[in-house]
This record gives sequence, structure tokens and C-alpha cells, in this order.
Amino acid sequence: MTSTGFALFNLGPSEFFWIFLIFLILFGATALPKLFRSLGKSVREFKKASDGLYDEMDKAAGEEEQKKEAEKRDDTQAERDDAQAEREPPTRTNE
Repeated sequence: MTSTGFALFNLGPSEFFWIFLIFLILFGATALPKLFRSLGKSVREFKKASDGLYDEMDKAAGEEEQKKEAEKRDDTQAERDDAQAEREPPTRTNE
């Protein structure tokens, strides 16, 4: 809050009153509820779509992280196998 009270985009209550009055004159009292209802639906749909996009991005990031962890585990296991093979003497087979 600023010293002038309610502030959104640096607009005070008097500016909101004038904007509302202009909307009322332009669209009429019967069209305003429909206008604001459709605006609300549009904002809701946009938010829903953006949330879905963020969910997909998080899911993709999680899958990528799982792949990296699996590769790291595979690399670690391969290093252990190599170290094990170096420690054990080769076995001879009787032919």
C-alpha cells in the first residue's frame, strides 16, 4: 500500500471509479456482467493452461534428473566391476 491507499499499477480509487464509469457508459449495465464473466473465464483458462505447462516442464525435468541418476549409478557400477576385475586374478580353465 502506498500513502494514497489502494494502488494497482499506480492507480488510486478515483482512477478506478472513472474507468468503471467509462466501462458503464460504453457497454451498459446489462453487458458489464457478461463482459467481466467472460474476462474471468479467459483468465481462468489462461491460468489453467500455464499451470499445465509448468506441470509438464516439472515432469520433464524430473525425468531428465532420473535419467542422470540412472547413468550415474550405471557408471558407478561399471567402475566397481572394473575394480573387482582388476583385483581378482584371471582364472585358468583346464582344457
